Amino acid sequence: MTRGRLIVLTDLDDTLFASERSLPNEIDRVQLAAVNGNGAPLSFQTHQQRTLWKLFSDSADLIVPVTGRTSYALERVSLTFQGGYAVVSHGALITYQGDVLPAWQSRLTSQLEGARQAIALAYADLVEALPRHYPHLQFTLRQLEDLSVPVYLSIKAVEELPVKVHELLSSIAHIHGLTLHANTRNAALRPSFTCKAQACSFLMDEVIMRQPEDTVVALGDSLSDLSFMAQSDMAIIPTRSQAWNALKELSQ
Repeated sequence: MTRGRLIVLTDLDDTLFASERSLPNEIDRVQLAAVNGNGAPLSFQTHQQRTLWKLFSDSADLIVPVTGRTSYALERVSLTFQGGYAVVSHGALITYQGDVLPAWQSRLTSQLEGARQAIALAYADLVEALPRHYPHLQFTLRQLEDLSVPVYLSIKAVEELPVKVHELLSSIAHIHGLTLHANTRNAALRPSFTCKAQACSFLMDEVIMRQPEDTVVALGDSLSDLSFMAQSDMAIIPTRSQAWNALKELSQ
């Protein structure tokens, strides 16, 4: 009887490592895990993150990063992921050894131009609407592409985004057939194919070809990670995370 493979699907930031800014001062920075675009230290592993990473890296057959990072931001991560596969840019792309997986590229081809136009139209609407309705809001807008695939429209604010801004973003996303993902200071308007869960499902079913005897473990920290984590047999959630706090509230 075969033991099956151990397959790990894992978020990265705030799960396997955290940025210097987000780590409390009293927490030891044990291992450098990522650098910024200029090559300066950016993110580190704590003792616990390093122990967990070593456990999986020593025993897993496949480790697939499932991350909001772009393919080029993933290159700045120093961890080595067994198997060569990655789900990047919030699920817009599946790559193998740094290149877009041909089967995934074929799946996206007919959707790319429509997604690019929708993002551009949403960008134009927000460039006009945000300064008019919220003149004191300091923000940046960016139309992001990764390996020539339109990924999402990024909104980053200096301070917390007011509820009314979330409502405006939601309305503009709906008008242009995009999906809104938002947290305290950042938001993204995404085309339908920018979805970690869809990408993981395709990778597991069509490429890796998960077998009944395989064991799949998923790691993630945010509520938006839960959809891809649901495809695993077991899930690991940091106890200082958005997802954990939501679970605690449900248990009370």
